[in-house]
Amino acid sequence: MLDFMDIRFGFMLRNTSPNKKGQFPIIFRITFRNERRDLFTALYCSKKDWNASAGKFDRKSKMAVEGNRNLEMLHRKAANAFDQLRFNGDVFSLEELIDKIKGKEERPQLLIDYLREGAEKVKLRAGVDVTKATYEKYRRSVLHTEEFLMKEFKVRNYSINRLNTHFLEKYFRYLRTTRNLQHNTAVKHLSFVKTVLLPAIRAGVIKNDPFRELKLRLKPVYPGFLNQEEIDKLVALELKDRNMARKRDIFLFACYTGLAYVDLKGLKGEHIFQEKDGSYYIIKARQKTGEQSIIPLLPASARILQSYSPTGDIRDFMWYVSSNQKMNEGIKILGQMAGIEKPLHMHLARHTFATTVTLSNGVPIESVSKMLGHATIKQTQHYAKVVASKIKDDMSKIMGLYQ
Repeated sequence: MLDFMDIRFGFMLRNTSPNKKGQFPIIFRITFRNERRDLFTALYCSKKDWNASAGKFDRKSKMAVEGNRNLEMLHRKAANAFDQLRFNGDVFSLEELIDKIKGKEERPQLLIDYLREGAEKVKLRAGVDVTKATYEKYRRSVLHTEEFLMKEFKVRNYSINRLNTHFLEKYFRYLRTTRNLQHNTAVKHLSFVKTVLLPAIRAGVIKNDPFRELKLRLKPVYPGFLNQEEIDKLVALELKDRNMARKRDIFLFACYTGLAYVDLKGLKGEHIFQEKDGSYYIIKARQKTGEQSIIPLLPASARILQSYSPTGDIRDFMWYVSSNQKMNEGIKILGQMAGIEKPLHMHLARHTFATTVTLSNGVPIESVSKMLGHATIKQTQHYAKVVASKIKDDMSKIMGLYQ
């Protein structure tokens, strides 16, 4: 009689192939009757945040609760799959167990099922190695696809074997016209579909790759920004409404630091450090990428924090950052009050820091990249193109003087 209880589950860090953040992949190891297989969990962890003896995230790490919850869910899924096979009474192999854990025996053959499964996998990673906003994009993409199928084919689902390039092109036109999405946003939705279907394409479930002939590329986008005159107009605004003054100050602080809205909302005194010469700087990991930003505080940004500190120490600042929607509504009105023609929004502040505040004043692009928390300097280079364009426009005003 075979010993069905001879099975062990465990998690470990694989000490090879770290990601860009220096984190290592977490492997789910299954040992059954002297055979061993390692499954990739799609989770990553740094060595300092991993408890090797317990086989889980260290409880002192920031991602411990959510990360360990995901590991526990995977462990339960594997244990349940093992019990189902064991209680059937039939002899089974380790490979059959792994197939059951992966759900291969019930692999969906319909597009919406694939997309929902892909979105759920991202949901499990939300707050661990992807942001909740990323999950929301995946979830919206599923909804867009469902609506497209109903409008175009009058069906709630669609066989993946019927997918072809024509289907994808038609879906792209639907996103651009019916949903009125920008070109790059529509391309990203198709990228989500491709990411989810890629395993099925590689496994031959989808025999002909429908994305092979799809010629869609992201278009370069040169972000808008405020010039120094427009920044000065906002600073000069006399505001009796304390709520509007607070939104103005927070927006200006973002212009002076380059912090994205989500990082600004999460900014605390513990992220601010003082040098021996009395100057201050921010050290904070970006929520979107995990990349660390190092930002010296300009006197103007330090004064803003000090005005919200009950003790006079800028690290004791106390303010309320409204929702992104409320902030955008408020600063749009502020822009109109200041006579600024372009529409204001929170992300415009980050672009303003990169262009007007730093690059236009000769700050090296390498330093700007580090302050913005970019993983590579390539992400920062499109701001340099904007600055070059601005210089060209400025020089065009005197071209007629030197014929």
